[in-house]
Amino acid sequence: MSTAPERGSLAKKIVHTFATLLFGQGASIAAGIATAHAYGPAGKGVISFAGVLLTFAITTADGIRDAVAFQIGRERRDPRAVWGTALQVMLALGPLGFAVFFVLWHLDSARPSYLFAAIAFPFALYLQAAGVIYLLRDRIERINVKNAATIGGGSSILTLLLVLVFHASLWVVMWAWVGVFAIAALWATEGMRAMLGGSVLLGRTGLLREQLVFAAKAALSSNVTFLALRIDVFIVSALLSPGSLGIYTLALGTGEVMWGVSRAVNWSTAGRVAMADFEEASQLTARAVRSVVALQLLVALVLFAAGPWLITLVYGARFAPAGGVLRILLPGMIVYSADGLLSYFIAVRAARPGLLLGLECITLLVCGAVTLVSVKALGIYGGALADTIAYLISYVAKIAVFTRLSGRSVGEVLLPRGSDVPTWLRARLARAFGRAGGRDES
Repeated sequence: MSTAPERGSLAKKIVHTFATLLFGQGASIAAGIATAHAYGPAGKGVISFAGVLLTFAITTADGIRDAVAFQIGRERRDPRAVWGTALQVMLALGPLGFAVFFVLWHLDSARPSYLFAAIAFPFALYLQAAGVIYLLRDRIERINVKNAATIGGGSSILTLLLVLVFHASLWVVMWAWVGVFAIAALWATEGMRAMLGGSVLLGRTGLLREQLVFAAKAALSSNVTFLALRIDVFIVSALLSPGSLGIYTLALGTGEVMWGVSRAVNWSTAGRVAMADFEEASQLTARAVRSVVALQLLVALVLFAAGPWLITLVYGARFAPAGGVLRILLPGMIVYSADGLLSYFIAVRAARPGLLLGLECITLLVCGAVTLVSVKALGIYGGALADTIAYLISYVAKIAVFTRLSGRSVGEVLLPRGSDVPTWLRARLARAFGRAGGRDES
């Protein structure tokens, strides 16, 4: 089997990715509703906080992922040796992450989220890093299906069955959540040898040193990014009640539903951005950023109007404050939809993970200070305000850096164009409007 990337229609890959993400989000929403009613705001807070902890922890894998993409894509290193080096790094990081979370649980046993994050961490670390091999080889549909069946929709469907059919306890649901990560990690290894072109190669000292340096910068940047954009959750968890945390994370989760499109675009373009020449990569990134932000604006308008009403209708009056929090979050969420696209170009294609780290550190300092003040003054609404400020600061800074590094104008990144619409979709719209116009004339 050839290790060359499979070049298919990018638009179709984005649609496929979006469809699988939509399936996962739908299942996640259903599971969230079930767990909210079964365990209340405090129980939902445990589930949500475990997810936040694990997401933060596996940003370390983002550093490994970006280093692998840099070495295979830009530097054209042997994929077998690069992945073998990555495995060595993960063998050291997996137990370390487990130990950190386990100690935190020992120190604060009232928060079981730490325990479950500890056990899931090694599997999630591998799974996050392994995805880059699929992206670089353009096997996007394959990894989409695997993720949708496990950590995407599969995990949520299992939760629904446990809650609605078996009336399982919160602990049973969380153990099942951990188990799905283990299954997903094992499944991700299937086909890896063929994509790499042979068995992994170990012991390449030069590669290890290069990967560690790049991965450390990229991972630290991802860690700081996540902290800057999720420090509100940690501060709300520390200063407010478990019920407030459950309401706040519900608002965040509802808003993040709108990121399905941006995640699909980011996931589908990552391999091409890493493997393409600089001019093509910058052009694709600019197009993706302006298209995604325009689409997210439309989705946000719908959520602003209907979101609070839907939250109260579906989750009940206990969660009604989440509607107001959601409205404060939306402006920042619109622009943050492009954050991953910009960060990936800066770190991987422009090979400037250190510059990205500096930007994220500034955002973290500003967001942390604003969050502490605003949560004390305004509670969960203050956390939402701080989150939005952080999103906006990050977006403006990364647009400025991207335009400087790529040579693209600000207009190319911000202003959508008719040519951004896929050809097949433009043709269908033209036919549809043509038929409508013909009926109007008659």
